Formats: sequence, C-alpha cells, structure tokens
Amino acid sequence: MQKDDERGVALLLALLILALLVALILEFDGEARREYRDAAAFRDNFKAQTLTRAAIQAARAVLQQDFLKDKQAGESYDSPTDLWAMPIKNYAIGDGFLSAQIEDERGKLNLNDLAAAAGDAIQKKTKIDRFKRLFELLQISPDLVDAVVDWVDSDENQEPAGAESLYYQSQRPPYRAANAPLSGPGDLRLIKGFTPDIADRLSRYVTVFPEEGGALVNLNTADSLVIQALDPGITQSMAMEIIQGRPYKKKEDLDRIGSFQEIGAKLRATQSGYDVKSEFFSARLAISVNDVTKTAWVVLRRDANKGESTVKYLRVF
Repeated sequence: MQKDDERGVALLLALLILALLVALILEFDGEARREYRDAAAFRDNFKAQTLTRAAIQAARAVLQQDFLKDKQAGESYDSPTDLWAMPIKNYAIGDGFLSAQIEDERGKLNLNDLAAAAGDAIQKKTKIDRFKRLFELLQISPDLVDAVVDWVDSDENQEPAGAESLYYQSQRPPYRAANAPLSGPGDLRLIKGFTPDIADRLSRYVTVFPEEGGALVNLNTADSLVIQALDPGITQSMAMEIIQGRPYKKKEDLDRIGSFQEIGAKLRATQSGYDVKSEFFSARLAISVNDVTKTAWVVLRRDANKGESTVKYLRVF
C-alpha cells in the first residue's frame, strides 16, 4: 500500500513538473514569437525608410523622362495629360511596393507671394484680394489672409485683421512672427486662426513653393477655385471653360476661350499673370513592406533646361 502511495506521489510530481515545463515552453514560445514580430517590424520599417529614398529617385526619374519626352516633341507645357501626372500603384521596388502621385505645385496660389509683393502697394493689394477671393470660395474667413501677410512680411506693422509678434508673444509657449516667407506647409499652423482643419482644407489650393514667390499659376493644372481667384471677372462657368479646353501649349492659346480673352490679356500684362508650364512638383509617396507602410511628401524643383530635379522639401510620416 505504501509503495502504491509513493508511486502515486511520484506520478503527481511528474505531472506537475511536466505542467510547469509545458507552461515554461509556451511562455518561451510566446516571448520568442513577440520578439520575432518586433524584429520583423523593425526590419520592415528600416527597409521602408530606406526605400523611401529610392522612391524619391523614382519620382525624379519620372519628371526627367517627361522632360525628355516633351523636348523630343518640341513642347514646353505641363498638364494632367503628362507622364508625371499618371498615378503609380503598387510598383515593385526592392522588397516593397510603391504607390505615388505627383502634383503640380504651380497649379496653386503661392502664399509667399504675399511677402514678395510687400514693396509695391498696388501689387500687394492685388495679391491680398486674390487670396481673399479664394478663402471666400472655400468658405474660410478672408480675415485670415491678413494674418498670413503679417507673418511673411518683413515688418511689425499689423494688418487690420492680422497679428504681429505682440500677439504671438502672448501665446503659451510664446514665439515671434517669422517676418519671412513660409518654408514649409506646416508653418501655416503657427499663424493666428489657422487650425489643422483649415490648413488641410487649403492644401489643395495653396503652396509655399518657390519660397521666394513670384511664380505664375499654371492654368493647365489649376483647380477651378484657384482660377476664379485670379481675377474678380472670372466666373465659375469661365473657369470650367478653361478646364475643358486643356491642355494649352502656350499662354496665348487661352485666347480661344472667348469669355476669358480680355481678362487673359490683362493678366499677361501684369507680374501676376498666368502660365502653362511648371518647374515645381510635389509627390506623395507610400512604401509598403509587408505590414509596414511609410509615407512621405517631397517637393521637387525641375531644371527647365536639363530636366534634372532637386529636393526642396521632404517630410516623412
């Protein structure tokens, strides 16, 4: 009887040890799997970051190829029918896949024009009125334009609805008005009244490139609201006529839009006219490696003579 009891105790001990071993093995296996997943995620994240640089080179190559194609055809305009405007979807690149969309930054109004126009009262008013029309069309308070003017101009003289350093010094934390051109789209959120929602709504219609301002709006790529903002005489129907007549190979081609002819001639005679080509492009890039996706936004300046592009701004998310 005692031996049976001893065998029973030994069996219980063996089962207990076996249960402990199984628990340890399962815990080790779970920990090993977690570490493997973390290592795989780190690996894929690193690959995606590395491939982002390759994706930028791919965008530059597309712009270069489009330039060479236009040069061979003897053309000098940029429109949504061009090679660069075609979306890239799930293109195999290294161990990942690239999706990309290139846009023309000169199809937008440049906020830094408000700094470039500061020395000329008439030109300054023309630029301010242009932006206020755009803001009204977007149902955004046009008073915010005054705040942008104060941010980008070089003085501390406050516009009627604007804000200079005195206002920003009262914020927490305090800071000063830049009194210089916007260097990136994110700077807009530092300006009085510009919420993230407003900044996002404006992103399709405004740019800060080139930083020095002065570039003409490309009517081959501009949105209807941007076109309407160019001049108070441009109606919605006129803007739609312009869009339907694309692409235009030279500026004078827009004269065939009869309703626009007089306004177009007036705009071409000023420094704030329009164009049909561009040298500033932005690219939204998404690199996927297994379950990891990295996104980036890059602004490229394409040389008008060689077609080579340089990176002017880069943000990786």
